[in-house]
Order: sequence, then C-alpha cells, then structure tokens
Amino acid sequence: MTSMLQLRDLGKSFGSFWALRKVSIDFKQGEVHALVGENGAGKSTLIKLIAGVYNPSEGAIIGPLGTELRMKTPRDALTSGIGVVHQELDLFDNLTVAENIALGIDDGGFVKPSKAAMAARARKALDELQEQKILPSMRVGDISSSDKQLVAIAKVLTWDAKVIIFDEPTSALNAAEAARLLERIRHLKSVGVTIIYVSHKLGEIFSIADRISVIRDGTLITTRPVAEFDHEKVVDAMLGRQPAEIFPAQVKPRPTKEVLLDVTDVHGRELAGASLKVRAGEIVALAGLPDSGPSSLLRHIFGMDHATSGTIAISGRPIGRSSPRAAIRSRVAYLPADRLREGILPLMSVLRNAEATDEAMHASTGRERRNKALDAIRRLSVRTSSILNRITSLSGGNQQKTLIARWLVMQPKVLMLDDPTRGVDIGAKSEIYHILRGIADSGAAVVFTSSDSLELARLSDRILLFRHGKVVEEIVRDVTHAELDRAISAA
Repeated sequence: MTSMLQLRDLGKSFGSFWALRKVSIDFKQGEVHALVGENGAGKSTLIKLIAGVYNPSEGAIIGPLGTELRMKTPRDALTSGIGVVHQELDLFDNLTVAENIALGIDDGGFVKPSKAAMAARARKALDELQEQKILPSMRVGDISSSDKQLVAIAKVLTWDAKVIIFDEPTSALNAAEAARLLERIRHLKSVGVTIIYVSHKLGEIFSIADRISVIRDGTLITTRPVAEFDHEKVVDAMLGRQPAEIFPAQVKPRPTKEVLLDVTDVHGRELAGASLKVRAGEIVALAGLPDSGPSSLLRHIFGMDHATSGTIAISGRPIGRSSPRAAIRSRVAYLPADRLREGILPLMSVLRNAEATDEAMHASTGRERRNKALDAIRRLSVRTSSILNRITSLSGGNQQKTLIARWLVMQPKVLMLDDPTRGVDIGAKSEIYHILRGIADSGAAVVFTSSDSLELARLSDRILLFRHGKVVEEIVRDVTHAELDRAISAA
C-alpha cells in the first residue's frame, strides 16, 4: 500500500516538558488507522502536529511524494490534503449546509461565491459521501447530529483531502447514527482516503480499523494490524496493566436486600409496559438496541419524560406526579448521556457544579453545602489544579466524576446513569467503575445503560434486556461481551 503520511521521530515539547517524543508511524492509502491511548497520553498533541496547529520540536512529517511537509497553520495542512473532523464541530447552526461548506475556501479575491456555486460545491462533496438526504439549502441547526458530522466531512472533502483525522466522531451519536457514520467512513476508505481514527470506544475501533497505534505517556508503544489485538491486549498496551484490574470484582448473586426501585408496567415515549425491581447494593445494567427503551426509562423515572400509565416507587413509596424535583426529593439521582448539554454547568466552577443539586433543593446552608461538595470531590479524586476553575477545563472523566460528586452530596438511594463513560478514556473509566461499585456497596441501587457491551457485562450484577419498550430477558450468569452483543441483536 502507498504511504500517504509518515511521521519520523516526531516530538513536541512545551518548555522542558515533552508531551510527545520520537513517534514514528506510517499511514497507508485507503486504510483506517486507529490511534488509542488514555487522556493525556499524547494523542491530542499528535493530532495537532499533523493538523498544523503545533509545529514539531523534533522530527518530521513526510507527505505522499516523500517531501517534508512544513505546516505552520491548519490552513497549510488543508492545502496539503490533510483535514480534521473535530469532536466539537466547527459549524454554524444559523447558516445553510452550502454556506458552512463554503466557509474558509479561498476563491481568489473578496467576492462571496454565488448561492449556485456554493450549492454545487456542497452537492459535489455530499455526493462523494453517497449522501442524498442532506440538501445544500438546509439550515445546519435543523439537521441531526449525525448529519452535521457528514457536513463536517463534506467540508473537508472540498479541500480534496487525502488524509482525514476523525477525533471522537461518534461521542455525541446514538448507536444507529454511529453505524451510519462508520459506513460513510468505510466508503471513504474504499475510494482511497486515509483515515486516522481516534476513539475511546474499542468495539468501534475493532469494527472499522485496519491497524492500531497505541500511545502511552507521550511515546508510541506499538503499531500492529487489528487482527493481532483483542480488547485485553489494547487495554494492556494503553495502561500497562491487565483488564481484570479495570473492573471491580463481581459477586453474583448478591444477597437479597430491600427493593429501592420498583417500576411497574410503565408506558410512555419508547416504553410499552416496562417493569423492573432494583435492590439495595445492586448494579443493574439496562441493555438493548437504540430506542428499545433503556435510556427512555431512566428519563421517565427521573421525571424528564412523563409516563401515560404505570407506577414508579422508591422504597415502596410511589413518587406520584413525575418531575425531577419529585425524584430528587425521593433521593433519586440521574446522569444524562449528553454530559455537555444536559449535565455540566459549563460557565461555572468545579465547586459550583458539585454544589448545584444541594443548592437547588435548599438542603443545607452555604458552608455545609461547600463542605459536603469538597468532601465528595476529594472522595472521587477529581483532578483539577483548583476547584474554582471552570468545569470545562477538566478532562471528560473528571467532568463526569464531578457530576457524580454532585449527587453524592445528597446520598442517593437510587443512582441512574445513561452511558456514563461515553467519551471517557480507559483509565478514567476504571475509576468510575470502582466509584459505582463503592456507591452500591454503601447501600444504594445503581442502574445504568451503556453503548459498550464489555462494560455492561463486566460491571453489572444483572442485565435486563429490552425489546420494544419493555424487559424481555434477565441475564444473571457470567456473559462475555460477544455473547451479550448477540443477545442484544437478537432482541
């Protein structure tokens, strides 16, 4: 295979600190090459070097003709045929698809291209993706998250990109949307585009990658074909320790205790008679295909969606009129899947985010509230240089731990989490797993969903399998993630 991009002893230092050191990787034409590693391992620095955001402190980047690429800006990278589809898309909701795709393209001079020219350019790029549903005239704010991803790819293709970097492209997508995006990436691969793919979702990587490069502590650990890896080998290379250490020990079955959450015959959006019981000390996983009910049930229990019939009881007492306030008064906590839009308070500090629930419920005085929040932050080992920093300055894993700390302040009876480790690196995932087991061991009931079947299988005491809005099977035996994938698909 032809080499499209070579990194030769590439490194980047910030003062005396080396974020990346002597990394050499050869990216081939028409391959999907996955980059994996913990947050802080050096992946982001590597991407920024390839994309022209940073200039190398050592080494070189070699293009397809064997010449060194000296890229001082992202625009230099684009003109060299290297594009990036960022996790946070650089699109404007108030503009059309065609206008977004046209932004930044130099047509020679200051004259804005005509609407017809912009539409033609957008149509050509979308056709390259075999995408007919998205129209150039559509307003970006009116299309789905997965469609926005495709618009971002089309924008890169207008620069005739031969190498495209995808940075956590499915972190904000549901399973169906992610599958659609991966199909488009496979198409790009089939026409000779080189894909550099960065994701924390190992299952996704195994489904799409040809080769995997593992970065740890700023150095390249290994580059091998995907066939030579499995989940355990990747995790071992990323962390330097075995996957058995990632998950807390399981004890199945656990002793029978009080039923803390009792859901009976709940009907509502995506639900058609959902029923379940969760006892104190349990971690119960809700599994199923997209829109089969698990995430929707959590929203109904917390009062974000309203059931048309059925009952929800906490410690034997019906919640009554469903609302988040009523759920919180019953000591029910909920972490949504979309941490950025529905979880964190982005303009506020780490401390204020941890205090938010206690403050909203007027549960304690200011000093008591601060002390409880500080205690929860310490217990969960939230890593921050200052609790007064904005929460957006933290990694995804530490943001998520801050949100869990917010709920620990009120000592929940039931803690519900919708895909709690989405967009979180392996190391932070392990910390969250042990935190959740500790919460369950303290007497709470923990209920969660996940897009990661390994997580569903290894973290839970029981798995409840959903189909068409209700529980159709309970799995209490040890099950591999591959067996669970088959069970979910069969449902």
